[in-house]
Amino acid sequence: MKICILRLSAIGDCINAAAAAGALMRHFPDAKITWIISAPGAALLTPLLPGVDFVICRHKGIRGALELRKRLSGERFDVLLMMQYALSASLASLGIRADLRVGFDRERSRELQWLFAGRRIPSGGGRHVVDGFMAFAAACGVPDLVPRWDLTIPADVLARGRELLGQGTGRTALLAPCTSRESKNWPLASLLEVASGLLARGLRVFLLGGRSEAERRLEDALRERCPGITSLVGRTSLPECYACVRLADLLISADTAQVHMANAAGTPVIGLYATHDPARVGPYLDRQYCVSVYEELAREEYGRSPEELPWRTRIRIPGAMERITAAMILEKADRLLADLAQKVAGRSGMQEPGAPAPDPGAPASGREDHR
Repeated sequence: MKICILRLSAIGDCINAAAAAGALMRHFPDAKITWIISAPGAALLTPLLPGVDFVICRHKGIRGALELRKRLSGERFDVLLMMQYALSASLASLGIRADLRVGFDRERSRELQWLFAGRRIPSGGGRHVVDGFMAFAAACGVPDLVPRWDLTIPADVLARGRELLGQGTGRTALLAPCTSRESKNWPLASLLEVASGLLARGLRVFLLGGRSEAERRLEDALRERCPGITSLVGRTSLPECYACVRLADLLISADTAQVHMANAAGTPVIGLYATHDPARVGPYLDRQYCVSVYEELAREEYGRSPEELPWRTRIRIPGAMERITAAMILEKADRLLADLAQKVAGRSGMQEPGAPAPDPGAPASGREDHR
């Protein structure tokens, strides 16, 4: 069987879609799975998901279709799973030959994707984007639809993660404040207060980020006002960032790809949400730790609860993220740290003396190995 996945971006969505890819691999161990993806997505997932053949599509639209037609010359798939509804991705899909083309259901589909797909995924199920991706596996006949992320970190990448985090006492907390949209970024004043609060609680605190101007500005501000924090901004590749997230004890993040990295890696994560519904885009396995004002703002802007609004409704109120206070975040962090301490105490009471510790590089597909 030959299965093709089309999911070009974004990084967080690609991580979430990896759960469906894993389900397909487990149910069809002899299948050839090809994933059409963007260059950043391939950079992250290629070393973590070696059972998949990643094909980079550098263009979208008709230009992407011509690129794929050339790259996949002579290739024909049994099924194409169109996990991206954008019109540009649908146009690019015209370069992929497949006997069956599967798109999103009516609720999730948009931008005329139904014109390019011969079948839709089953309707219903959960609100989360992961539930939508898992429905593609269901459309292929996969019976086990419990999302699992079987991503294995290569030894050299894991070693680099340990090097970046260094040695020290206390738990390790990562902060990821910047997103692709300024309206979803974590405000500096709150970030500073939370970082100081975590340091006062004895945690080692690291700042994650890429090379954008906003991230550089935050880095400079934190160095000046909170010298106890260690910056990893611009110092990690995507796989190395994933390794750092896997090795950390917790992550506090705005609506970033790192949230979904933590979810996949088995690291507890506190996600911060104001403009988007965490029930739809939050960390799939850790939504109980989210700090969200989305419901409050939805009622303020639209006069309705999130359940009564269209699936992808966004909050447009200016300064929405400022409604999330540092006190709210630190209260959730204290709860998470208490839960971690309780789990460690329970595990130490059950574990046999001399038993090996969990391998941080091994696949993490649940919450059983929280540190």
